[in-house]
Amino acid sequence: MSKLRDISEALDGIEDGATIGIGGWIFNSQPMALVRELIRRNKRNLRLVPAPGSIAPDMLIGAGCVAETGCVFISFEQFGLAPHFRRAAESGSIRIHELDGPAIAGGLRAAACDLPYGLIPDMCTDLPRVNPQTYQPVPRAPGERTMLKVPAIHLDVVLLHAQQADELGNVQYFGPVFFDVLMAQAAKKVIVSVDRIVPTEVIRRDNHLTKLPSAFVHSVVEAPFGAHPTSSGGLYEADDDHLGEYVRASGGAASFAKYLETYVSGVATHRDYHKRIGSPRLREPATPQAEA
Repeated sequence: MSKLRDISEALDGIEDGATIGIGGWIFNSQPMALVRELIRRNKRNLRLVPAPGSIAPDMLIGAGCVAETGCVFISFEQFGLAPHFRRAAESGSIRIHELDGPAIAGGLRAAACDLPYGLIPDMCTDLPRVNPQTYQPVPRAPGERTMLKVPAIHLDVVLLHAQQADELGNVQYFGPVFFDVLMAQAAKKVIVSVDRIVPTEVIRRDNHLTKLPSAFVHSVVEAPFGAHPTSSGGLYEADDDHLGEYVRASGGAASFAKYLETYVSGVATHRDYHKRIGSPRLREPATPQAEA
């Protein structure tokens, strides 16, 4: 059965207050086409669990979609701090649960295994003091390694971006998968945008690239340059000019409202977004060589 959907249909059923996972990593494979559609739908009170990210979670926060987030960090690297996340943290307008990589991974693994909590090593940080509800000490015998238990992270929906898939929902990555597979295993619904849909014969020919088989995937959306302005492994690089434009526009309420009108609310479809961005900022993706 085909799992190919358009963006609007794929996001049907996401309710206000849902717990949403966001895949990718900083400026890599952020599911931006899906995020922009979520903003157009004016979703509110979302509980956001992003992998270490940048523009995807920050834009959702700036658009007023997020009530709380549990995250390792949200950063714009060479462009500075994430503007909306920083303001939300300083003002307390959203609730923030400070986590580290082991806690995210341990919580997702626990959810994937239908366990109430996961075990992670005590890294001797201040996180058990800052976030005692998440990091709880585990009794140990003398000489045993100090461990902490972290609650399972159950996701209602996870939004991911990968490079290609077939209509059946077999999803292939040409680069790192980051936390994407763990998130998919911990989620009730997995929605993946891909830069292109290819025949199943292509998937079978290079089946070592398939990191998410069809059984994990609820919907797959064909969205060329769906990660823009972040990169998509092996196909296109991040658009630094646009990322810089976003950070500058996020400096004030009026300029950010204009940014959203230009690139989100004022464009009805992903194809319209392509036209708004324009060539040569979007390059036709190259066809990567399959691994030996």
